[in-house]
Amino acid sequence: MLQHARCPATQRRGSAGNPRCPHPVASSRPVTTRGPAQRLQRGGNVLCEALPDVATVDASPAVYQEARQVSTLSYELDPRNGLQRIKYEPSGWCYWNWEWEGQERKIHYIKAGTKGDPVVVLVHGYGASSYHWRYNVPALAEAGYQVYAVDLLGFGYSEKARVDYTNGEVWSEQIGAFIREVVGPQAGPVVLAGNSLGGYVSLATAATQGPDVVRAVALLNGAGPFREASAAQEEADWADESWWARTKRNVAASLKRGVMWFAFQRTKQPERIREVLQMVYVDHTSIDDDLVTSIQAPAQDPAASDVFFLVSHSTRGPPRYVDSLLGRLKVPLLLLWGDKDPWITPARAQRIINLYPEATKVGLESGHCPHDDTPAPANQALLDWLRGLPPSGGADKPLQI
Repeated sequence: MLQHARCPATQRRGSAGNPRCPHPVASSRPVTTRGPAQRLQRGGNVLCEALPDVATVDASPAVYQEARQVSTLSYELDPRNGLQRIKYEPSGWCYWNWEWEGQERKIHYIKAGTKGDPVVVLVHGYGASSYHWRYNVPALAEAGYQVYAVDLLGFGYSEKARVDYTNGEVWSEQIGAFIREVVGPQAGPVVLAGNSLGGYVSLATAATQGPDVVRAVALLNGAGPFREASAAQEEADWADESWWARTKRNVAASLKRGVMWFAFQRTKQPERIREVLQMVYVDHTSIDDDLVTSIQAPAQDPAASDVFFLVSHSTRGPPRYVDSLLGRLKVPLLLLWGDKDPWITPARAQRIINLYPEATKVGLESGHCPHDDTPAPANQALLDWLRGLPPSGGADKPLQI
């Protein structure tokens, strides 16, 4: 369970009735926090790097409001491979309140590095979180890039929102808003890098937001549906589907919910998480307790099973096909592929190249998550590609928003 600290959004506005902060106003009693206050990022409702130990701070009722505790990002040396990695923090690191469809949604993210050109935004895969980029964030920051890793809505330490996840549209909207509101227009167009589902979200964001927002995309064993020969007919069938047919389908889906709840309870067990990771990792020593915990802990949220069902059973509209998204893409594309992936094989990368010949493909002796399975060569390939990107002007070329 996340603890509580102060809400800088209310502090900045000096109002106990800040409509953008969902947390209740406290009394004028002293505030017990975790240590001497570290730097708090401010810009939108953003919390970051705060309050490590124990101290008492006086605050007036007009200034003090409760919010989620956040932690200072720190690294540790992995003795197994000699690489720096993020030290796991059960409370997470930074939080942003995203206003979407009239409600505030709590979004968790990691930030590291100083101002760089370009800024890199990392997007995790299904069931994972920003911590899955534990080896990549330090390497990118050390190389001079400012880097963010974001938890998608419904995953990691972001809110387990009971919303429609059809086609991943909510996630591409989330990433677009994150770039505008948290990264900020002064950074210029960003580079998106996504693994599996995060690759699909990154591609969709780049295709829909355009090159003024996204400068380049890296897909690490990226997922997403391709258009098959029958897709046009499926879309036509969906458009013509009657209200009664949709109702029957939704009723059938509701009957599956109970079955999937039991399946989810098994899926989130640590031993089962290890089994699945061992199926898709080449280096099984990469599957340590921190990685398993980072997947298992968020799944304990009471709403996590509902999100699992909603993501697995979209109920509205035909999918956004990778083919169509590639047809709208206008930026450099890297395919950083774990060629030993049993789920998303190199044949998929080749299919993307056939549709987008400008893409660059780098194959690794790795599995489904090359950035964490074999982080050293993955980091090197990503950095080599980043250094070869044409300049965009960075902060001198602000986002067009």
